[in-house]
Amino acid sequence: MFCVQNRLPILWTRPGKILLFFFILWFCTGISLYIHTLTLKNHIQEQQLTGITTALINYLGQNKSSNKNPFILQNTIPQSIDFIRIINDGQQLLITGNSHIAFQGLLDVDPSIQGAWVELSQPEKPGEWLLVSKKLRDGGLAQAGKNDRSTGLAIYRKIVRTSYWTFLLSAVPCLGLAFLFSCFMKAPLQSLETSIRRALNQKALLTQQNIPDNHDLASIYRLLTKTFSQNQQLISEMQSSLDNVAHDLRTPMTRLRAVAEYALQSEKDDPELYRSALSDCLEESERVLSMLKIMMSVAEAEAGTMRLQRQEFDVIATLEDVIGLYQYVAEEEQISVVLEKDTNTIPIFADKTRISQVWANLLDNGIKYGHKLGMITIKVTTMEDQVVIRFCDDGLGISDNEINRIWERLYRGDRSRTKHGLGLGLNYVKAVIEAHDGTVMVTSKIKEGSCFEVRLPLMNSMLSREMKITN
Repeated sequence: MFCVQNRLPILWTRPGKILLFFFILWFCTGISLYIHTLTLKNHIQEQQLTGITTALINYLGQNKSSNKNPFILQNTIPQSIDFIRIINDGQQLLITGNSHIAFQGLLDVDPSIQGAWVELSQPEKPGEWLLVSKKLRDGGLAQAGKNDRSTGLAIYRKIVRTSYWTFLLSAVPCLGLAFLFSCFMKAPLQSLETSIRRALNQKALLTQQNIPDNHDLASIYRLLTKTFSQNQQLISEMQSSLDNVAHDLRTPMTRLRAVAEYALQSEKDDPELYRSALSDCLEESERVLSMLKIMMSVAEAEAGTMRLQRQEFDVIATLEDVIGLYQYVAEEEQISVVLEKDTNTIPIFADKTRISQVWANLLDNGIKYGHKLGMITIKVTTMEDQVVIRFCDDGLGISDNEINRIWERLYRGDRSRTKHGLGLGLNYVKAVIEAHDGTVMVTSKIKEGSCFEVRLPLMNSMLSREMKITN
């Protein structure tokens, strides 16, 4: 298997392509010469047979007075015929103007045989024969023949030799044409290779040079240009995202190291000091682990391997818990959080921890990108077999060219770069909601705020779906 994999690509190297084109051209040349030779052969045979047939008819026409007795012929045979054979009632008459023809060999020939270049037994003068037959009025048969070795057959053999040498000598121009064809086919690819190398060296976009729109490589240029553009955009976003990740991780790691160094450099034998330092280190390490855990959860969600620990719980209760958790942060930003609900309990069957993280992410975004004295409204309603939760704020808003990209991993809008964050929150929100067979969408206007709408299946619909899957 290893040898086959190494040898197959040889056909697609430049020498392999040249040889392939050469054999194709040479084969086509041979087929053309063969067809041409067969055409000439048929033409020569038809001409020769037509000449003998005409001569035989003329000869028999000159002897019409003797047709009652076919064996009485008055005129000599034409020079274009070597012999004429008359067969009637088991008797034969052989007329020839060539004394070197073996009569016994001609008398044994089947009178019905006719055609071009028939092989006859002639020891004294071997050759290829042209035979034609014609029925007489009295039921007899006249057969004429001519040895064609020195006329039509000689011409045909000369044509065959010429075609053979032409085929052999055509190998040289076919090889040249194959080389030129290979160069012609490779020229656009070399131009494309030069453009790609120039673009890579200059770290710029691939530009389409000297390639018309109707050229075969125009579509390849467009695809490569688009690929270059997307790769550069992806690299730029990754660099920016990595900078954000490094910035967000640098702060807790720096604080953790500073606290540890302060505790180690302290000369006081104070257990409370060390206890406080360890507590601070634990808090900062928890923050780092939380960031890494979110990144791992997002990776699991994108790979479709997110593990959910479903249980029955109340959506209203989890929202109230998250609001209470962020109440202090909201008060610092002078933002009020209002919960509007139609009922006091709405049970669902889902992963309580991950759903609570979704509420926390959406509320945290509303506080982070809101403005002072603003308001965040969380409205909970039920619609058929779904529960609908809306997080609406009156903050910065999202532009039209960014609203479709906020769900991407590590993406952060231009106005959000001044805020701390990894660009993973909304990506994680979307992954968790879709893992629960729900949907999440957003509507927003610049400087008027945003509204995130989450839809999750209710308890009854989720249990019925689980039962169908189990069955």
